Amino acid sequence: MKLLRRHAQAAPLFLPLLAVVGAVAGGYWLLTAVAVFLLALYWRLWRIAACSLLCALVSGLHTQSIRERAETFCEQLELQEVVELRGTVERCLTRGCVLSTGWNGVRVQLRGEMPFTPGDVVRVRAAWREAEPPPVRGVFHAADWRHGQGIAASLDYLEGEKLGKPLSFRTVQHWGLRIRESLARRLMPPGTETDAARQVLCALVLGDKSGAESETLEGFRNGGCLHAFAVSGLHVGLVSGILWFLLKLLRVRPVVIRPLLLVSVGVYVLMTGCAVPAIRAYIMLAVLLAGYMLQRRVNLLNTWSFAALLILLTDPSQLYNAGFILSFGIYATICLSLFYCMQEKAWFGPDEYIPVSLRTPWEIRWSNAEYAMRGTIVVSLSAWLVSVPITLYFFHSANSSGFLTNIAITPLLPVVMFCGLLHLCVGGIPWVGIASGWAAQQSAALLLGVVTWFGELPYAYLPAHPPASEHSLLVQSTRFGSCFTMLGNHGLLIDCGNETTAGLTTVPTLFHAGYTPAVLLVSAPQVNAGGGAAVLQRMWPELQVIHAHELPAEGLVFETQAGRFTLYPPPAELPRERAVSHSPVVLWETQHRKVLYIGHAAFPVYHALPPAARRADIAILGKNPYMPVPAAALEARQLILFPGTPGEGAHVLQVPLQGHIMLENND
Repeated sequence: MKLLRRHAQAAPLFLPLLAVVGAVAGGYWLLTAVAVFLLALYWRLWRIAACSLLCALVSGLHTQSIRERAETFCEQLELQEVVELRGTVERCLTRGCVLSTGWNGVRVQLRGEMPFTPGDVVRVRAAWREAEPPPVRGVFHAADWRHGQGIAASLDYLEGEKLGKPLSFRTVQHWGLRIRESLARRLMPPGTETDAARQVLCALVLGDKSGAESETLEGFRNGGCLHAFAVSGLHVGLVSGILWFLLKLLRVRPVVIRPLLLVSVGVYVLMTGCAVPAIRAYIMLAVLLAGYMLQRRVNLLNTWSFAALLILLTDPSQLYNAGFILSFGIYATICLSLFYCMQEKAWFGPDEYIPVSLRTPWEIRWSNAEYAMRGTIVVSLSAWLVSVPITLYFFHSANSSGFLTNIAITPLLPVVMFCGLLHLCVGGIPWVGIASGWAAQQSAALLLGVVTWFGELPYAYLPAHPPASEHSLLVQSTRFGSCFTMLGNHGLLIDCGNETTAGLTTVPTLFHAGYTPAVLLVSAPQVNAGGGAAVLQRMWPELQVIHAHELPAEGLVFETQAGRFTLYPPPAELPRERAVSHSPVVLWETQHRKVLYIGHAAFPVYHALPPAARRADIAILGKNPYMPVPAAALEARQLILFPGTPGEGAHVLQVPLQGHIMLENND
């Protein structure tokens, strides 16, 4: 207790932070705020107790006010089909924006194409639509994301008008983003958008991920260092260190460096989008520099608490944001790890009792290298251990190689940042700009190669759930009545959607559900059936692709770990003008059951099946608008119907419009 009291006195804002967390979370967490207040009174820390009580009351009332306004707003939405809103655009999304209706007001998400920019005061008409649940756990959950961003509801944008653009923080932020766009053109000139190294350079130096392709993002995700792909506290620290080094090299006095550094890094954070991790790093940097300038002792725990307290008092919803938790949790762990490294003696090198003045240059270099290597290993390991449970909770996945990847890229990140910043400064100078651009591109390519190599290691990126059973099946709706079907783990995947659907729905759903497709069957030549085959092959390189129009007339039979598959092509005399009617029928046989996949196949295809193939345990039926297969004619004991497919009977399972059906062996 004495040790805790001493730390509470050294970091007087830590206990108020705990009180704010308890007040914002509510429920049983309120006991934390009460316990903090009573503990401060017991220790006779009157100022800390008063501060804890005041912060808990302010944050609790703020949270309750926002929650009540959001509930009232959602109740009104359910009674109205179309609602008219007036507010300020906070930030733009990939397809839409976040609209704030005022201080302590309701924040909503508008979906659709609109000509607004951050800082615009607008009047819009929008329609409310019920939130779509994710296919399986681990796939992007829109409701959870909105909860972490403090967004009350998501609306479909219908029409609107711009009322003005007053000078505000959002307007200044928009100007910063415009400057970032112009600087990004220097790192990625027109015509080089497909260069992965330049994509990495724009993301690392400027935080601009708009031009990054999915393959580049997947490489950093699989490598366990996606945090290095966007501007975070790490990048703010690197930029600060680089600027400090350059100013010291120019013999600028420290009394000038500190305010200059504070302004420069502030502009950098504003220009890169003001992400929460970057704001946290900037607040801590500002407190440290102010402490040095005022000749005050700075406590890292107190500085960390001040940054978290300031963010939560301003926006309590950040407590549920994965970026906020990862940023503050990992930074606290890094500080503890560095404290441990500084306390421990050197493992190699001369004895600690030998004065530095008596050591040889090689002994000094060896000791410094040992400290740097140990610090890198301990920091990377501790940060990885803290990030694993957080990523399991929020993203239902874990990375086993992130610890090694972070160690490998530690010496590369400063080089990439330095070369990128140098090219931004001297890129317009003849010859010098060419050299700096080449150095920046080569360093980014080397970083990407290292990350990709670690990401391709076996079991580098793992879902939180165990692999699905070899004899289970999954039917997932994609939209507009289309579905993809997975027959068995290491079995047959029927259709995958276009490139966008495959990247955003098919691959994440199969990955988090624990499926690994061995064969992909594209049932129709349309892009919306198998246009995303290349996306799946990047995820599973051994995947074999079969196109229905290439099937032999006698059909195709093959076996995988999941069982025996028989593909029945349409009869040769079937008219060829309607491609959907030429979808094949698939019979999947295992020791447990027989599954007949009909999908969108025409009735003549089903009628041509052998009588034994029609008698199945489960039949999966789609909707053919020309020659449909009637559900009453099927001889299966259980039916699974695509959305919009008519059917009747006690054993019919209708796939939801935005949902899925997954059956195990005992279903």
